[in-house]
Amino acid sequence: MTCTITSPRIQRLLNDLYADAEKSPLSPRAGGPQPPYPRGSRELFHALRHVYMAIGPEFGKLLYTLVRTSRSRNIVEFGTSMGISTIFLAAGLQDNGGGQLITTEFEPEKITRARQNLSDAGLVELVQFRIGDAYETLQNDMPQSVDFLFLDGAKEMYLDVLKVVEPHLRPGAIIAADNTDHDGIETYLSYVRNPAHGYASSAIQTTRDGHPSGHEISYRTLGE
Repeated sequence: MTCTITSPRIQRLLNDLYADAEKSPLSPRAGGPQPPYPRGSRELFHALRHVYMAIGPEFGKLLYTLVRTSRSRNIVEFGTSMGISTIFLAAGLQDNGGGQLITTEFEPEKITRARQNLSDAGLVELVQFRIGDAYETLQNDMPQSVDFLFLDGAKEMYLDVLKVVEPHLRPGAIIAADNTDHDGIETYLSYVRNPAHGYASSAIQTTRDGHPSGHEISYRTLGE
């Protein structure tokens, strides 16, 4: 059985990207750009346009596995950054036999880098890149049925983005959210953890360089 994510081509590329990420400017959590930029503001996102903010390899492999086991064919990603998470998602999509991955990112510079990285991975044909505010870019031209949603942009927008995509989620769709141990995520977690909203949800944790990172994996129960 094909496993694109473990191919030498992808492994070399990911190793190079993670090495490059280590040399990039620090993230806000580690002491990068701070106020006077308001939290979640467009000015802050622009200031962070050279920062990878990449998911860790352990969580990336989990995303790939979730895409494969859910047999996803239509994926939506909020927060492309430089495209590392997009590579894991698109690799799963390719190994499922193909499909479409819509990824949206606020900063055009990051989309340019991500597009090149997906091209280097040989996966760019599976990906549709959208630039701008996700609340706007995901309003139109969406698949009738979305199998998988990955949330990894501004934490304060997770719930708003979910509600935009929600009408398109098929029964049994997977929603994976990153950095759920950060501030600004509380309303999103309250929503997906309430069974009345049509989800079964669970918190998980992965590690990267010995540091824990929180995630939430939710399953769309409505309509089953």
